[in-house]
Amino acid sequence: MRQRKYLVSLALGFLPTLVFASEGASLNDLLSLAPGSMLWTILTFFLLLFILWKFAWGPILSGLEAREDKIKTAIEQAQRDREEAAKQLREYEEKLKTATSEISERLAKADKDAESRIDKARDEARAEGQKMLDHARAEIEAAKERVKSELRQEVGNLAAEIAARAIGESFSRDDQMRIINKRLKSLETKS
Repeated sequence: MRQRKYLVSLALGFLPTLVFASEGASLNDLLSLAPGSMLWTILTFFLLLFILWKFAWGPILSGLEAREDKIKTAIEQAQRDREEAAKQLREYEEKLKTATSEISERLAKADKDAESRIDKARDEARAEGQKMLDHARAEIEAAKERVKSELRQEVGNLAAEIAARAIGESFSRDDQMRIINKRLKSLETKS
């Protein structure tokens, strides 16, 4: 197909030279209005027009039409691609908004959870501290009562011993303790 185009182009290029050479004319003859030469020029023109129409314009036009179709198809594809890209961009933006709001919600929830855990730990620490304080107070009270009891016995023993030495009589230990305890209770109620 390519060789054929080259041959046609070559023939068309040499056709006027052959016509001009066959008549033996000079350059001045080309510029003059001779009816014979005008006839050959018109015939050559129409022959060239026919050859171009038959062999060149058809392929050129079909090539141009194919190229035009290809360009239209490429433009339509580009528009479809652009619309698809815009659609995907909208989807991604929507997903980004959703993800952003979800992250914000999760952060807010995490903050609330952290605050509630801190408050709970603080309350538990207070309760534990209060429990330890109450336990310590109870132990102190028990120790105080134990010390009071021991002190009473000690004071009672000392008082009984002092009284026995001072009076010179001997009381029974139970009698002495009863008298001392009675005296201590009367002193405690006064204070």
